[in-house]
Amino acid sequence: MLFSTLVQGQVNRATKQTSSLGGKGQNFAFATRQLYGHSDRVTLLQILGGTTGSQIEALETSLGFDFITVPTQNATRICTTCLDAHTGQMTELVGLSEPIEERVAEQYEKQAIELLKSESAPTALALCGSSPPGLNPSCMANIVSSRQRNKTVVFVDSASGILPVLQTGCVDILKINSDEITAIAKRFDPQFDASAKDHIVSAALLVSKTAYVNIVAVTDGPSKAYLVDSQKDQVYSFAIPDLLANQQHLLDGKPQDDGFGNLTLNPLGAGDTCSAVMLNLVVDGHEIVEAFAQGLAAASASCLVPMPNCVFDKQVSKRIRDMLLVTPI
Repeated sequence: MLFSTLVQGQVNRATKQTSSLGGKGQNFAFATRQLYGHSDRVTLLQILGGTTGSQIEALETSLGFDFITVPTQNATRICTTCLDAHTGQMTELVGLSEPIEERVAEQYEKQAIELLKSESAPTALALCGSSPPGLNPSCMANIVSSRQRNKTVVFVDSASGILPVLQTGCVDILKINSDEITAIAKRFDPQFDASAKDHIVSAALLVSKTAYVNIVAVTDGPSKAYLVDSQKDQVYSFAIPDLLANQQHLLDGKPQDDGFGNLTLNPLGAGDTCSAVMLNLVVDGHEIVEAFAQGLAAASASCLVPMPNCVFDKQVSKRIRDMLLVTPI
């Protein structure tokens, strides 16, 4: 929902609203569709229930998504995002997720393992976001462990309860934000110093070494991003251009304002956009550094679209990529 001004404790009437998919996996699929112009590259494996689950499936069908739903009796939660056009701030109101039934968790795990062990195993497996209550981390670890190493790349964009997955040694690419990598580093080493100047790189190196993850990519909003490539023993930094300062150039003099004459940055779904573009380009054979750089550029371009999430202009993304500075460190 878009508000001219959002005032706490008052009745606030939206000036614009949209309804869209909001799960990280669904955002990943939507950003992939943006990149290629079709929905043929992703199959979603999801747990849905209630009227909201039915609405989500209807939206996915309208977008041409390929999906496999494991049904639950509990309604899928709703997230309401409130954008204040005056301050540019966003507030998210996230509903409750009821624990899924044990039989649902077992069915989900069985379905995933069957897909990974099949003759037509996927080229890549992306774990996106947090698991619903009742879907234990051990379940996700079992799924990842069942992949065929020579067939399926394992990509993780998740931090909640992810340690058992990382400890399988089966994760090829971990892409999370700076707070998440720091939290994981502290779990591996309680003495880890998160106050050090270079703590983001140190955390990424620690996680890469401890969990045998070949690639660790870390985002930090508009600040520098980092990538650790343990196979090449190399670390890279990615300096992202200032979107507001360069808006005239990036948007070709035609800013997509919020209806009030303001260019409001929308960071929601940017991380999912980055993940989708990055992994798809890796699958297509791009070098990992360039794949991450283009993912960051697409994510930044999506921030320039007030709503819905994960929408980006390819030309804007290209301009951002041209300005994005990649440096070995």
